[in-house]
Amino acid sequence: MKNRFYLACFRDNVGSNVGFHAIDGLGYTTDINKAHVYNKEEAQRAWDNAREYDQPISADHIDQLAVYKVDCQYIPSETTITEEEYYAAYAKKMWDGNDVYFQSLDGLTTDFSKALKITKHDALLFFADKILIPYNEAEKVKRKTFQYSNLNKRKMVQAAGLKTPDRIKKYKRRVTNPKERWNCPSCGKISWQYNPYDFEGCSDVNCKEHPLNSGQSWAY
Repeated sequence: MKNRFYLACFRDNVGSNVGFHAIDGLGYTTDINKAHVYNKEEAQRAWDNAREYDQPISADHIDQLAVYKVDCQYIPSETTITEEEYYAAYAKKMWDGNDVYFQSLDGLTTDFSKALKITKHDALLFFADKILIPYNEAEKVKRKTFQYSNLNKRKMVQAAGLKTPDRIKKYKRRVTNPKERWNCPSCGKISWQYNPYDFEGCSDVNCKEHPLNSGQSWAY
């Protein structure tokens, strides 16, 4: 049994990040540190009265799987060389929602904890094809996020002590697939996504509308 929960709002997911109800009902956020914390009784009551895309999730499980990411809106969009000794390098025109992909030892990643901390000399010598910014500028604005793909409702909801409301069970029986079907405007292939309002990219990696080719975000 758990006694700390966050209330997710899957309608407000950004890229692969889950959106949460913010502290004191002040909108929605993908920053876990800004998410409102409910006790078990509050979480169950919120779920009993929630919309079909709201979901309380064990805060302990989410905190364990949290990943630090950096939103492109809060860092320089062009290479910025200062007197700082260390730099981070991130890919041009590539985002997960608003989050940038940093150079790591194993390639590109949105996980800032894996981003290389590069000396100025090496940054300019080996990573000139990336956007270079002072490492501490990215570190100052990193935030804790939770990826939708890591959600395990059986473990993080039911096993955490919450009971699915009857009306949610009925809704799930009516809706066999929560994703919306879209036909790609470029190649015509079918793509499925949670966002029912805007096309978020083709699922075919060879299509120009695929997020990696078009620079769009991808909602999982």
